[in-house]
Amino acid sequence: MISVIIPIYNTGKLLNRMLQSIQKQSYKDLEIILINDGSTDESEQECKKAEINDERIRYFYQENAGVSSARNYGMKLAQGEYIAFLDSDDEIDTNYFEQLLIACKNTDIAVCNLIVESNNKEELSRFEMNNQILTSTEALNQLLTRKGINSGPCAKLFRKKIIEDLYFPDLKVYEDILFVKDAFKKAKKVSVINSVAYHYYQNEGSAMHAGENTPSLDIINVTEQLLKFEDKNKQLSPECIYITFSHLYQYVQLLRDNDSEKSRVFIKEAQKIFYKNYKMMINCKFFSKKEIIIYTLFRWGWVYSDGGFWKVRRWNE
Repeated sequence: MISVIIPIYNTGKLLNRMLQSIQKQSYKDLEIILINDGSTDESEQECKKAEINDERIRYFYQENAGVSSARNYGMKLAQGEYIAFLDSDDEIDTNYFEQLLIACKNTDIAVCNLIVESNNKEELSRFEMNNQILTSTEALNQLLTRKGINSGPCAKLFRKKIIEDLYFPDLKVYEDILFVKDAFKKAKKVSVINSVAYHYYQNEGSAMHAGENTPSLDIINVTEQLLKFEDKNKQLSPECIYITFSHLYQYVQLLRDNDSEKSRVFIKEAQKIFYKNYKMMINCKFFSKKEIIIYTLFRWGWVYSDGGFWKVRRWNE
């Protein structure tokens, strides 16, 4: 049996789309756990209605504590041999669980395509790889370089024993990549298939979208944890280090015209990351000479964006 964990927060109007795609699944042996994270819209009514109509659905309510808390709660309740995470406003292909389960039979985790789409179903981007079995290190390389495997728990099927002692950290953004990298680290083998897809709908009101304009300090926290992990696990590709630094700097560049206190604090904390991990950066072969110069100047208070530099206060001023 597969335990399907779905955290819900104010997605009552969209929940039916996901529930209908679950009803159409070719694989039926599902335990569907709906966790209402303190919604203030019609989510509760929709969940209770769904619970009545499908005996596989179990509905639970908690005071608003965030998606990590909801997923952790769901994992405590899960009784299946396998666990899948879905977002309440997305959609999955008809044979999603069937194909993932087949792929997971001889491995610890199975991963499928993830397609990022607008609300009118226009494809924006996708994560995909050819059918293959990866080692733990190979899977981590794909995850941490943000190439073939997406950073979230969706588009994956986990053997329960692999993740039963893991938890999602209490963060608002990027909490998922920390969970997934820990799961991949524990796994011996990870299957990748391209026969089915998870359809991720990018909503303007999402935490991820909001973070692009006003970055959360959670991004600093996660970056620091990823760099420590990458430094400790020398078997990983050095490109993982390169992508982690570069991804953080992209957020800094977005703040050129934002002089809010929150933005200034974010830039200072990002400078600390570059300052404390400078040796790791300059020893990484993936950085070009130009990038080394740009990032060196950043740790001393200069940001390169749009072909020019702009001055910010150094973190220790």
